[in-house]
Amino acid sequence: MIKRLSSGSYFSFLSQKRLAWLLLALMVIAYVLILGDQSILRYDVFKATGFDLGNMDQATWNTLHGHLFEFTNHSDNWYGAPIRLAQHVEPIFLLLAGLYAFGADPRILLIFQTVMLAAGALPVFLLARKSLPTLPLIAPLMALGYLLAPAVLGENLFDFHPLSLVTPLLLYAVLALTYRRYVWFVILCVLVAICKEEMGAVVALLALVAIWKYRIPRLGTVIFIGGLVWTLVAFLVIKPHYNVGAQQDNYWYRYEALGTSPAAAIVNILGHPWIIFGVLVTLDRLYYLAGLLRSTGFLALLAPEWLIPTIPSLAINLLTADSFQHNGVYHYHAAIIPFVIIAAIHGARRLYLYWYGLRGEDAEQELYREDVVLGRTTHAAGKPIPGSVALFKLLRSVVLRLVNWLRRGWQFLVQRLHLARVRASLQRRGQLLQERMKNLARWLPASGLQGVLSVWFVCMIVLNIVVIWPLLNSFIADHRPGPREQHIQQLLDMIPPDAVVSAGGNINPHLTERRYVTVFPELTVATFTRGQDKIVDYVIVDLDNASPENKSYSDNFLDVLNQIQRSGEFKPIAQADGVILLTRVKP
Repeated sequence: MIKRLSSGSYFSFLSQKRLAWLLLALMVIAYVLILGDQSILRYDVFKATGFDLGNMDQATWNTLHGHLFEFTNHSDNWYGAPIRLAQHVEPIFLLLAGLYAFGADPRILLIFQTVMLAAGALPVFLLARKSLPTLPLIAPLMALGYLLAPAVLGENLFDFHPLSLVTPLLLYAVLALTYRRYVWFVILCVLVAICKEEMGAVVALLALVAIWKYRIPRLGTVIFIGGLVWTLVAFLVIKPHYNVGAQQDNYWYRYEALGTSPAAAIVNILGHPWIIFGVLVTLDRLYYLAGLLRSTGFLALLAPEWLIPTIPSLAINLLTADSFQHNGVYHYHAAIIPFVIIAAIHGARRLYLYWYGLRGEDAEQELYREDVVLGRTTHAAGKPIPGSVALFKLLRSVVLRLVNWLRRGWQFLVQRLHLARVRASLQRRGQLLQERMKNLARWLPASGLQGVLSVWFVCMIVLNIVVIWPLLNSFIADHRPGPREQHIQQLLDMIPPDAVVSAGGNINPHLTERRYVTVFPELTVATFTRGQDKIVDYVIVDLDNASPENKSYSDNFLDVLNQIQRSGEFKPIAQADGVILLTRVKP
């Protein structure tokens, strides 16, 4: 069938497929080499940060040594006990700790993250090949849009986060679903859910899409319920258990525009729903949404149902007062990008389905129908869970009643407002547009449309990078390691491996393979026992980088450094290239 429909010889079509695979391989290799080098270089030149590479490195190291999920960089129990579970529920650390079994080094996490994100290009390529069977060269373009999406580049460059692993895992989950590998689909959904507490909600919404698109009511219902239960347990049980005694509400301060607490926010939204629009409808948020869609040429808008699983992450990013969550980089978009890419693939498929229809090419059009691409059968796979059929029938009945009510309301408005002429005019304009589109389709074959799409894709990808470059550039190291880095490492080697250390934000990630460490100017390290904090033995700070990314740490940075030296509490023992190492003076 493909041989006959490829608008050319079999050799030509085969050449396109081989070229597509070659382009994919070259792109993935280039991505790993360039992004891997930049991630490691950023660490080597002391540009990585205590928040978050230091956090993740220490939590991984502590988990390997039996202190599950522990990290002490926040020092004063801002969010409860000194454990990741007080802030984020990330059981994936149990698996990540295995990476340190043969040697602990944060660069292992950085390399692993780069390889995982690069590996996400493969399911993008395969899904595009399956959805666009006669257009092999669109697949590497989709993969390029994924690899060069600012959100992907940003989460790769800015330290390490377990959440970043969600991006490729979700792509592989949809790939497994498409090829009916249900066991792998379940495994991948579990891995996604244990990367962060709200990911269970993402998995639940993916399960709804799977029920709808892939006709798997039984398995889909189980995953839907499991995802919701996991998220509720994480938010209502695990985090509150470790948040006892917290000095600061766990991140709700970012959403205080909606209310002083989640309950207050719900009441405010129900009573004053317009406050949602006051928060959401701003230029920076609209700009953020445009940036997410731009790398795939806005084709995702042609398949909006595939964006349903992005709702939890979009709500978290758009409703916050902190602009860094909706500036287009960082790791907060990890669960959004996969579905934007998948929606773009299906959007392109729908465009070609429509185009082949305009050209009257029925055989080609048949290949692009959703039932064919998704391999759906006329019967649902598996028996539904008792009661689920009745529930879905009830929901369907409600939706149909709503649609019928809206239709009758529209008819009433047409009659009362005399809109019949307007409707007739719109119909005539629609028919005229349809005729013009048919004329264009007769002139432009599918292969020509592929060329147009390719140019459009590349232009949007380049535009996206140009627009976001100032932010991305701030993550990139501006030099290779030299004498200064060697001198700093010599100072680090003077600190005993079991010492309690307070380090500047850029030096902290180089000292986090230990039980107790914090970020200067903190001088004590919190433990699980209130009132029994650990006293810092060593302080090391970079005077040329006295402003860690968290402003609360930088306000009194130099004041504290000067005060502990004047008081005689600490004395300097070495200094090199603007970095000073101090040790506590024993009484």
